[in-house]
Amino acid sequence: MAADLRTQLANAFPEHDHKLLFYATGRSRPDYNELSVQDTFAKFKVDFLPLCPLTDKLGRKIKVTEINFRKLLNLKHRMLSDQARAWQIIKELENGTFNAANYEAIELDRIRTLFWVPEVITDPDAIYKNNHQVVKADEVFVCVYDKPGSKVKLAFTSTFGTGNDKRVEIVTSYLTDAKTAMYCAKGKPLYQK
Repeated sequence: MAADLRTQLANAFPEHDHKLLFYATGRSRPDYNELSVQDTFAKFKVDFLPLCPLTDKLGRKIKVTEINFRKLLNLKHRMLSDQARAWQIIKELENGTFNAANYEAIELDRIRTLFWVPEVITDPDAIYKNNHQVVKADEVFVCVYDKPGSKVKLAFTSTFGTGNDKRVEIVTSYLTDAKTAMYCAKGKPLYQK
């Protein structure tokens, strides 16, 4: 029945049929990461960073470095400015002085799904221009997973520099529901599986 409804909607609104992917059953989800922030950072350095740069379906190399860890988890220090925060978290994690009490509430979904990001970048269901009103990024990568609750993992990238210095970097990533994810996607996909 659901497939029939999707087909009917696609036929009735062909200019939006690409957005039906947000409501698809989705692929099997990878395992959740249940580690602490400190242990997640150690795993990030060992399991995630060696995969980088990640190559997307448009043939671009996506840069991810240690400094991206803070944004991928959306860690917000209670006292430090934006510029100081990124380096401070790395310093605290590396020297063992990280204290979660110095940070605003840590979003568990971001920690639990951090290691899904390489798949979202290298094998997305779709890539769109970014339409998010807060996240300053050029594109949004979309993966839909077969799981209850929020099932769409988004990863945002931006292009920086010009000419030989031009590079694409990951900005942030999070798990959300289909309706919210659709608002982040602008126009027709740049890539769709």
